[in-house]
Amino acid sequence: MGLGAGQADRAAAGEGRGLRADGVRPAAHHAYGDRRDDRRQVRPGGVRGRPVGGLRAVSGDDPRGIGELKTEEVAAVLAELCPTTAVSSLQPGPASYSNRLWLAETDEGRLLVRVPGRTDDPEYVRATLTATRLAGEAGVPTVRYRAFAPTTRLGLPVVVQEFRPGENAATALRRNGADLRHLAGRLGEWVGLLHGVRRDTFGAVTDSGGGHSWSEAAAEDVRRVLAAVDEDLLPAGRGAVESAFHRAIGELGPTGPASLVHGDLYLDNVLVDRGTPSALLDFEHARFRDRFADFGKLTELLFEWWPGSEEPFLESYREHFPADPSDEPRLRLGTGLYALSQLGYFARWQADLVPVYRARLENWVRGR
Repeated sequence: MGLGAGQADRAAAGEGRGLRADGVRPAAHHAYGDRRDDRRQVRPGGVRGRPVGGLRAVSGDDPRGIGELKTEEVAAVLAELCPTTAVSSLQPGPASYSNRLWLAETDEGRLLVRVPGRTDDPEYVRATLTATRLAGEAGVPTVRYRAFAPTTRLGLPVVVQEFRPGENAATALRRNGADLRHLAGRLGEWVGLLHGVRRDTFGAVTDSGGGHSWSEAAAEDVRRVLAAVDEDLLPAGRGAVESAFHRAIGELGPTGPASLVHGDLYLDNVLVDRGTPSALLDFEHARFRDRFADFGKLTELLFEWWPGSEEPFLESYREHFPADPSDEPRLRLGTGLYALSQLGYFARWQADLVPVYRARLENWVRGR
């Protein structure tokens, strides 16, 4: 599948109003409801996949004990961040894969209070908010935020955002509450807009000092993941994996500037409201990379899991990036990096999925 040349660069937006620590522009009419990450629970057609839990309050998944946070503690932080908002109730919110949420009823509508569950690094949260803002300014419907505090009395960063009703797209499709072609086409349009956010350097969203070469950035990604993964988890040994990536990187032609990539594109991160796709969610893994870095997860969790989604997605996407012969080596590298990164991620967080991504990486190394 060829996916094509880039479009003109977009200038990064200036500072927003009201969130001096982050530069994210608030907007009272935007919000969304978080949801449990169920991407591996039920395949289309009701075939049960690999189970995944929400955020669990146990030492391995919750090293800082946020499962023990009291609602009154969160209420005090909310009052500090939104001092003019009258809160009538606050209760634990929807289950989330990597955050702890509280739902507040207020005189300004429903709000979500979000506490990160797997990091206490405010720069990680700041990058998420910045990526969301850049995507919104490019025309992608996203979440907007009310407040962000890099440090709080909880000892953790906290984000306050409006609540947006709806359900994730996978759930909507399983109950026949959305049309797959329409949904995939809309997502292709949004991803095309997102990838049109460009800059010269590759790297973290809030770090403009990255390298100017995708080849170098990709090679560094490979080195970083391989250094963290046990040798016995790698198919055919570390040397075979390194050689396969060396060849794939060597086959790249010019890639142009870096694109803003989402890093977690699948249907659980698309919000559907009354059958209509309404927002792209969760930019926690966003970075500036080659745009084909997003296609590993899209291939597995959209095109493979939801037959019939690829054609309408690409039709819309190619309105922004027409197909080009240079796409194939970029796509191959992107899918390989995805398999490797997922292997490293699940080796840390969910060991039962390690064999799945070890097999995907083995197939990639062997050119299948």
